[in-house]
Amino acid sequence: MPLRYDNVVSILVDITGMGEEEITPQTTLLDIGMDSLDLAEFAAILAERHGVDLVGSLDVTPATTIADFTHVLAEQSSSAEAAPSATGTP
Repeated sequence: MPLRYDNVVSILVDITGMGEEEITPQTTLLDIGMDSLDLAEFAAILAERHGVDLVGSLDVTPATTIADFTHVLAEQSSSAEAAPSATGTP
């Protein structure tokens, strides 16, 4: 199964306890309270469920948006699909 934006949001909902409707492409990792432990858990889930190995290759900051984060995943995995554009254009 390809790793899609919806999959990323679903995993973030599980990790953070936020509602799916609270996480948009423009939401930042800081907005959802992601810390280094959460990112490590997220990387482990991606590896387990989708075979994406992000350990040591995540180049994100607290200001990284979910759209940008998903684009990073797309660069790391040929099975990932980019997030919807934050501006509404592809």
